Amino acid sequence: MADEQKRGPPRRPRSVVWCYFDKIPNEPLNACCKVCHKVCHHAMNTSNLLKHLKLKHPDTYKQAEEQRDTEMDLYLQLKAKAGKPIDKLVRTPKRLEAATSPKNQGSSGMTATVKSEGAVFMKSRNPFSPGPGRPKGSGNGKIRQNMYKALVSMLAKDMIHPSMVTGRGFKDFLAACDVRMEVPSKKTIYKTLMPELVEETKLRTKLDIKTVSSMAMSVESWFYKVSQSFVTISIHFIKENWSISSFVLETFDCTDERTETNMATNLKRLTDEYGVTDRVVALVSDAPDETLSSASLVNGWEQLTGFGHTLNRVVVDALSSVPEIARIQKKSSEAVAFFDLSVKASDTLAAVQQQHNLPMHRLKQERERDWTSIYHMFTRIIEQYEAINTVLCFLSKDHMCLCDDEVEVIRSVVQVLKPFHAATQELCTEPYTCVSKIIPVTNLLQQVISASMSSTSIGSGPQAALKNALLSQMQQHFSGLENKGILSAATLLDPRFKQHAFTDSAALEAAKQRLIVDTQSVVQNSSSGSKTTIAKMDSSAAFWGTFDKKVVDAGAMKTDVTEADNETRRFFKEVNIPRTADPLHWWKLNEIQFPHLKIIAKKYLCVPATAVPSNRLFTKDGDEFARRRELFKPGQLNSMIFLNQNL
Repeated sequence: MADEQKRGPPRRPRSVVWCYFDKIPNEPLNACCKVCHKVCHHAMNTSNLLKHLKLKHPDTYKQAEEQRDTEMDLYLQLKAKAGKPIDKLVRTPKRLEAATSPKNQGSSGMTATVKSEGAVFMKSRNPFSPGPGRPKGSGNGKIRQNMYKALVSMLAKDMIHPSMVTGRGFKDFLAACDVRMEVPSKKTIYKTLMPELVEETKLRTKLDIKTVSSMAMSVESWFYKVSQSFVTISIHFIKENWSISSFVLETFDCTDERTETNMATNLKRLTDEYGVTDRVVALVSDAPDETLSSASLVNGWEQLTGFGHTLNRVVVDALSSVPEIARIQKKSSEAVAFFDLSVKASDTLAAVQQQHNLPMHRLKQERERDWTSIYHMFTRIIEQYEAINTVLCFLSKDHMCLCDDEVEVIRSVVQVLKPFHAATQELCTEPYTCVSKIIPVTNLLQQVISASMSSTSIGSGPQAALKNALLSQMQQHFSGLENKGILSAATLLDPRFKQHAFTDSAALEAAKQRLIVDTQSVVQNSSSGSKTTIAKMDSSAAFWGTFDKKVVDAGAMKTDVTEADNETRRFFKEVNIPRTADPLHWWKLNEIQFPHLKIIAKKYLCVPATAVPSNRLFTKDGDEFARRRELFKPGQLNSMIFLNQNL
């Protein structure tokens, strides 16, 4: 209290005009404007300076007035709290008039009179807050609209439930950021703001894909709270600047009507709405699905199964086919579950880790039908198995302890699965994985396993059995990939791989011939367009008719087949770019050299290797996205996922 009395009342704030003027050394009666750098004379007061701002910079003057009012409000409040009477309100005439006018107090809502300990001072009111005689939500409509749009965009991008806006903490945070904004209700967000943003985004999407000649469609199937089945339809295409783009078209519930007819009808309805039915090259699904296969055939699209699902099935089936590995996997999972459920066990494990200078890592549990979770569980057990056994023995859970032979089996399994983990990382770390990677990755995996089987001295045992199972599963699921039209064409047109990724010479030659035929078709279309142009010139400029005919006759000597063949030959003679380089960037730099192949490249390099976005494939991001997705009601999912993926 003595310190407060010693400090005295608050000091009057310095004039805000000095935020916009600089004092000139050795010229005490002049100041330089920071906006226009003009020197203004002042008689040791700020009247002339304010007049200059008002006449020359009205926007700046308005900002200065608002800043001055805010600082004065704070000063008067602090002075009232200090117990000092306010004999006179220091106010501009305009503010005093606005404060004392009953009409303005009741309608504008911009100011309010506040009494504090016998002192009367002005307080600015939230322009978005409802006031006497003022409808809720009135004020500066443009500012409010921008704030609301930013709010809905934030909720959609971060997949946050709109109920967050009802929380007291969020309101306090928002008030600290911008006191002008009145938080809309959940109902307003769902019924008005979100549909408006959806329509705006949908319109922008239609404009973006209007000039795209080819695109791929993907169908991600997923379950909502186990019982309901949903699908999310997306399209993928390459823009004129050779950047890849993806858009979610719609998410709909197909729990009760997942039939071939209904799926084909829904897909056709969506592609017709966006006007892309005849431009879809392929339909990629995240798992084999007969309804999608039939729907793609009905609409004339080629159907592909996502590579991520196929690779996962290969490894999971191989692991489950070796009894010894399946037994150890189950035992390891039970031990990890014990540590997850027991607080005492997890605390004791942390103490043992610290005592033995081991990394303070939590154990990882496997997830159903996800081979990467098994790999990570085994890797963590190898790192911590001594501490795990110590804690289990201490807690009388000896039957869960892993013996040395079992740990060695786990080590061998991890060693065998390392190439598959690297292949999965290829899918997860890249923002977009094209189908051009499928053939080289699958061939390399088979070569690595075959080479390890021929070089190893182990003829039997879990490790050898696992290698045999993996090779058998890969031959079953990966056979014939080099003969698939889209996969082979995309691989040939990828400047990282071209013909070097193929192991079957017959499949390579067939793929090259198909590519030449496609190029020939493009050449024919372009040549017919150029002949039409020349014909139009003939009718308007007969003077050049003889010369134009000579040019056309000379061009006819070079057939479409030879032109297509020459262009493809030149492309294959180009040196391959590094494997880590961006193939689309190479095409952007070299599209002029290959005017016909570039059209085919955009057609096939837009097809994704997986139907699920790469950043959500076998990663925590995917689990987190699925968890957030289940926070919304089924009727809200379409709009939220649409905005989340497209904004």
